Amino acid sequence: MKFSILCVPYALDYAAGTDSVSDVIAWDLQVASWADQYGLDEVFFAEHHTLGHEPSPAPELMIAAASQTTTRVRLGALGHLIPYHNPVALAHRMMWMDHLTGGRYVAGVAPGAFPTDAQLFGTGGENARMLAEGLDIIHAIFTKPGPWRIDGRYWTADMPQFSSSVNGPHLKPFQRPHPEILMTGMQPRSPTLAEAGRRGYSPVSQEVSSETLIQHWETYAEAAKSAGHVPNRSNWRITRDLWLADTDEEARQQALSGPLGEVWSEVNLPLFKDLGLGSLLAGTAVPEQDLSLEWLVDNFFLVGSPETVVKKIEKLHAEVGGFGTLLMGAPGRGQEPERYRRSLELLGSEVAPRLSHLVAGS
Repeated sequence: MKFSILCVPYALDYAAGTDSVSDVIAWDLQVASWADQYGLDEVFFAEHHTLGHEPSPAPELMIAAASQTTTRVRLGALGHLIPYHNPVALAHRMMWMDHLTGGRYVAGVAPGAFPTDAQLFGTGGENARMLAEGLDIIHAIFTKPGPWRIDGRYWTADMPQFSSSVNGPHLKPFQRPHPEILMTGMQPRSPTLAEAGRRGYSPVSQEVSSETLIQHWETYAEAAKSAGHVPNRSNWRITRDLWLADTDEEARQQALSGPLGEVWSEVNLPLFKDLGLGSLLAGTAVPEQDLSLEWLVDNFFLVGSPETVVKKIEKLHAEVGGFGTLLMGAPGRGQEPERYRRSLELLGSEVAPRLSHLVAGS
C-alpha cells in the first residue's frame, strides 16, 4: 500500500482575497516537504487555469521547486492538461523534469474538465480528441528515434534525423522507456480510464463510491486486456480524503470544522449536487438530497485515529478488490496547519506500517 497527496490546491483563502499567490505556492511546497519527511510515496500538482479556488496553472514549476527541497518522494502532475499545450514542447518539459528529479517524476495527463479553461484556450469541445492525438505525439517523442512525422488534426510533429552538426535531437527520458503515465476518470464507465487501459497506462480513480470504483476497474481492465496489456491492481490509484488525529473524536471535529470540511461544504459537495453527481459519492447508501458533510465524514472519508483509519482502509481495499495507492487531496492551510502536519505524521509513522500486509493483486 502506497500513499499519495494531490495538491489541487484548495485555496479558498486566496479566492477570498486574504491569501496571495505566494501563500498558495508556499503551502503546497510545505505539504510536499512533509510528505517527504514522513515517508509518503508521491505528491502531485494539479493544473487549472481559470479556477480562483484551485489556482495551479504550472504544475511543472511546482514539481521543479519541490524537487529541490525533497529527496525521496516521487513528484508528478495530475494532470498535465494536454489540449492546452503543444505536445512537442510538453514532452520535452516532461523529459527534463524526469532528469531534474532523478527519475522521481510521474506523468499524469488529462483532457481538462472545466468549461472555463476550455473557453480560455478555445478548444471548442475537442479536448478528448486532442488528448489522444497529443499522447500519440508525446509517446513517439519518448520512444522513437527520428526521422518520423505525425500530421495530426491539431498538431504536427516532424522529428529530424540525428545530426552531428547540432548533436541532436538528443533528449530521451531518464526512466526507460518513459515515466509512468497516469490517466484519471470519474464516471462509472469512464472513457478516459478505457483509453488508459488501451494504452497500457496506469488508472487513477477520482473520489467516488466503492460501487463506482468497481466499475472503474472493470472498464480499465477490459480495455487493457483487449489491447494485449496485463492490468495490475498495484498500479491503480484511488482517491479518498483522509484525516488523522490521536483520537476519533479529535479527528472528526477537525475534519468537520477545519479546511477539509470547509472545501467540501463550500465547493465540492455543492458542485457534485449541482451536476447531479451525488450518487457517485454515496452510491446507493443514501439519497443524493440527504448527502451532507457529516455523512461524508462519518461514512465516506477516512477519518479517525490511526487504529480506526487502518480498519477503514482495509475495508475499502477489500470492497473494491484491491488497489496499490491511496491518493488524498491536500486541504488548504486553514487556521491551524499544525493539525494537518500531525495528520501526515500519523499516516507515515503509524498507519502506513500497519498496512504493509495489503497486496493489490492482479
